[in-house]
Amino acid sequence: MRKSKKCRSRNLTFRLLLVVAGALLLLAAFSPRANADLIAYYNFEGPDTPGFPVNLDSHAPAFFSSGNTLTVTFNSGELEEVNPGLPENRWPTDPDPNLTGLGLTHSGANSPAFFDIPLFSTEGIFQDMTLSFAINALGNGFTTANLLYSTDGGANFTVFSTQKIPESGTIIVSAAVPAIANNAPDFVLRIELTGGQSNGNNVQNIVDNIRVEGTIVPEPATVAGGLLGVLGLCWHQRRRLIGSIRFRRT
Repeated sequence: MRKSKKCRSRNLTFRLLLVVAGALLLLAAFSPRANADLIAYYNFEGPDTPGFPVNLDSHAPAFFSSGNTLTVTFNSGELEEVNPGLPENRWPTDPDPNLTGLGLTHSGANSPAFFDIPLFSTEGIFQDMTLSFAINALGNGFTTANLLYSTDGGANFTVFSTQKIPESGTIIVSAAVPAIANNAPDFVLRIELTGGQSNGNNVQNIVDNIRVEGTIVPEPATVAGGLLGVLGLCWHQRRRLIGSIRFRRT
């Protein structure tokens, strides 16, 4: 008799441990991620976006895997496909071949040039972000890169970094987005190139591998749904355990 009671007690303890473990796993799944994610990534590979000589969709594997299109305020007839692309600032696990970069001509007529990254999402908001890209200078191109952010869908922008572009060679422009921009639901990042010096047909700058990295935070509704699921599971298991105990006693 004692042995039977001990067995039932052990079974009950084991089942309770399973319930707690399952609840903890679900809570972990709906908790904000601490690691840096690739939120958006423009490597200009793949089928051309209509009206442009390269693909302007995001290729981020972790988020916005498709359809998050880069907006370019540049005369599309003065943009060129450059082969191959720049090796600098490529995502380490990028599966695409590095075949394409975006060439900029007529920098004087297109100054300032804007590259807007819309980060509207119903799945989450973002924290601790970094914006970076590679740019090559071939002479008489843009001289300055400004990085800006907007928290009202692009109506107003704030500059958070200004960096010089050399006359020749390739650099990586990179800066952390200010914390004041964290958790903005109508968020847009902008790269602004200024100081264009040439109206020639030759390529003056090459842009490639635009990256937005940061922490993806689930929307409150998603977190709430996950917590309700955990509570429902615990309640369901509690009822099953109580029913099992009563059944064995009879």
